[in-house]
Amino acid sequence: MSKNRLNVNRRDLFIAAASVAASGMLDVSVGAVSDYKDFRSDKKAKIVIVGGGYGGITAAKYVKKQNPETSVILIEKNPFFVSCPMSNHYLGDFYEFSNLCFPYNNLTVKYGVEVINDRVQDIDLDKKIVITPNFKISYDFLILSPGISYDVKEEEKPFFIANPPAFKPGGEHLYLKKLIDEFEGGDIVMTVPAYPYRCPPAPYERAAVLLNYIKKRNIKAKLYFIDANERPVINSEGFMNAYYDLYKGYAEYVTGTYVKGIDAEKKVVKTTNGDFKFDLANVIPPMKASRLIEKIGLLESGQRWVEVETFTFESKVKDVYVIGDSARSFLPKSGFGAHMQGKIVANNITEKLTGKKAKDELLMVLCYSMVSDEEAIMSETSFKIDKATGKIIPIHREDNVRRKSTVKRYNEWARGLWRDLFG
Repeated sequence: MSKNRLNVNRRDLFIAAASVAASGMLDVSVGAVSDYKDFRSDKKAKIVIVGGGYGGITAAKYVKKQNPETSVILIEKNPFFVSCPMSNHYLGDFYEFSNLCFPYNNLTVKYGVEVINDRVQDIDLDKKIVITPNFKISYDFLILSPGISYDVKEEEKPFFIANPPAFKPGGEHLYLKKLIDEFEGGDIVMTVPAYPYRCPPAPYERAAVLLNYIKKRNIKAKLYFIDANERPVINSEGFMNAYYDLYKGYAEYVTGTYVKGIDAEKKVVKTTNGDFKFDLANVIPPMKASRLIEKIGLLESGQRWVEVETFTFESKVKDVYVIGDSARSFLPKSGFGAHMQGKIVANNITEKLTGKKAKDELLMVLCYSMVSDEEAIMSETSFKIDKATGKIIPIHREDNVRRKSTVKRYNEWARGLWRDLFG
């Protein structure tokens, strides 16, 4: 098999290994306080944000912009931002990994947000203190945007480290790309969990770009695409037409099928519809709120997502907000959805600080998906909201026709979003 021009180098693999460990697969970020030397120093901020993804960055930027004299601290364990949106482009070999990466220092230089590169071990909600290995940080308002954790058993974690789902940003994508580049043929098993999970179209887009990858390189391979859902949960017509028109004979799409277990030694994924052997596996497990959320008591027993107030995203604890993928929301679990939530929370906190009514955000979500290296489909959902009655009416539109022009819009959408985060 011809090797692609974006082979992962040793430096990337070092970053990958470090990032996989930091991603939360091992849950090292929420270990017992006694696991660390107590060399913390005290800090204080009016607003503390935990998690530097789309939601956390947006909240930090906008609350500081609206309240320049207010102290704002963003805590993020990773040294730089890596975008999950657009990461399938990297896996499919038509996007550079570096295009997904941005430094956090722009938030400090341009807006005055203090960024602390550290892990959050614990949060004392009664005393209003966030605890890291290096700091005890007190706050008046707390915004939690720590993302997801994989809902897997302890004994399954080694498999998922060796075969990363790549639904957390950074090292997982680098390592999965390495596995794809080294794949010389055989059976690929990819699975989709029951909805909800992070980014509704992402597994279906990934299946398409993987099929495009093996077709373009004439690799003798077959994808067994095993979906717990009965059909793609978004852009169903567009994805199904692409699979049939572009990749017929390269894949078998198995629906309504759940993963029961994995035999890593025999390289078999066991499902409710039989066993599937693999040479390359991308098992996407069920997801739930970050383990940190569970540890501090915001997640009720048996819940996977945090209940928040519908229009403000405030949790059951006053002045503590949960946004992004950890929250149960009418907005989908996506980077764009988290971005919108960050703006809403910033407006709400500004209203509390100033007493002035904040503007209402125009609520909408855009989703784009590649179906080959040249064509894409898209959907958009806007929300009519009646706060008096609590009614939310989604207005959904899909463009399921594969278009090159949609690829251009996709790239413009991503660049615009990144400019809003860091520009």
